[in-house]
Amino acid sequence: MDAPTKHKSLATIPSRKIKVNNRIGHVLHLPGGKRIIIYSWDGSFRNWDLETGTQVGEEWKDKDFGLIMALSPDGKKVASGSPDGAVKLWNIDTGKIIKTLTGHTTEVRCVCWSSDGGQVASGCQNGTFRAWDVEDGKTILGPIKAVEPHMQWAICYSPDAKMIATGGNGLKIWDANNGESLKSFEGVFMCLVWNPDGKTLFAGGSSGITKIDTATWMALDLCENIANTISLSPNERILASTSFVDKTAQLWNLDTNQPIGTPLHHQGSVGSATFSVDGKFLVTGCRDDHIYTWDISAIIKKAGLPSDIADVTPRPAPKMTGARRVPPGFFDGALREANSRIRLSQSHAPPTPTPPQRTLSPFSSFWHRSKPHGATESDMQSQSRPSWTRNLSGILRRRVRSHIQLKEVAVPYVAGKPRDYHATGRSAATSSRPATATASPLSTGTPGTMGAPSRSHSVVASFVRFLCCAPIT
Repeated sequence: MDAPTKHKSLATIPSRKIKVNNRIGHVLHLPGGKRIIIYSWDGSFRNWDLETGTQVGEEWKDKDFGLIMALSPDGKKVASGSPDGAVKLWNIDTGKIIKTLTGHTTEVRCVCWSSDGGQVASGCQNGTFRAWDVEDGKTILGPIKAVEPHMQWAICYSPDAKMIATGGNGLKIWDANNGESLKSFEGVFMCLVWNPDGKTLFAGGSSGITKIDTATWMALDLCENIANTISLSPNERILASTSFVDKTAQLWNLDTNQPIGTPLHHQGSVGSATFSVDGKFLVTGCRDDHIYTWDISAIIKKAGLPSDIADVTPRPAPKMTGARRVPPGFFDGALREANSRIRLSQSHAPPTPTPPQRTLSPFSSFWHRSKPHGATESDMQSQSRPSWTRNLSGILRRRVRSHIQLKEVAVPYVAGKPRDYHATGRSAATSSRPATATASPLSTGTPGTMGAPSRSHSVVASFVRFLCCAPIT
């Protein structure tokens, strides 16, 4: 059976094929999902409209053409590698060179951008790699010997730009700041892609596709078929791989690490694959001078998988049924009543604890244990039982008939907030900056100074959160 007949007999066929001139080297999707940029073997760059199947604008050429390119995170520039060792940054709209990065002495084989677009890393034929500052064009790392000569095929920044992965006759992970080697794997690797959260690194090569957990550096082999390019879907649940030997592309379900449907056959060697921005289509570049467009939803449906595997819309959090919330301000009256009792009790001898109050007796010992050396009982009186914990006893008395089952939950300690901060349901201001854990010394008992919360504060605080979130019966 010849190739055309075999192609027609396949259950999965491309939704569209577009004829282009010149041999296709690399294909990338542009922002918006309707256009792609093609880098051909003659050194030409062309923008193509996938809906009309026509070229958009004039092509531009690199007289020292190579075969690799990488799209910047903002989608406005591409970096390409040249046989003379130069890395060129191009403006996609104008087709003009923005900057030329020099330093390599042999042909550039791979190139990538950092996630913020501020750095470019590249590897060359002699087995070394460099990292560049895009703004001033200077080398900020390297040259570093990564692999044997003629065996440098792939390079990839981690999402936080703290590590660089290189692939060739071996996979190596490097510290992007000082070039220190962090981890290495045996094999021949030709393509790399990092999961956006940095937790997983995918590597393809002559031995198949390897999925690496970057927390433990444990490796899982997805397949043993040759993979010369790999691409990750926008929702990070599907991986696409191509094989120039088999003339196929294959989709992989990353939830199960299993293939999705049958291989996607082409009439020539497949050099690249790229997902559309919405994840609905996969575009592959074939050496038969055609661009193949594949409908991901149709492939998933035919494979009997749920359609949401290709959905880039965030999945909503599951709704809780039967849960009842405490109305806002429910405890305000109890807090006012508790404060009144506290003021009254301060002028009399402490009353004998009632059974509900004894619930706190195990925790009161924590404050006594944390009493600073040399402090008197009067010095510790206000600290041994903070006012907000005294309010808790009043709340417990109100809730004692509920017969609720206590459990410990984590409650953040918020310094400087009102006593009824958690009870009234007011939430803290959010921030886009990641939270960091800090440690500070405990207060030494100086009046008016608040130190870091002790374990006892955290334990009792968990009761406050529980009381605020427990269903009303």
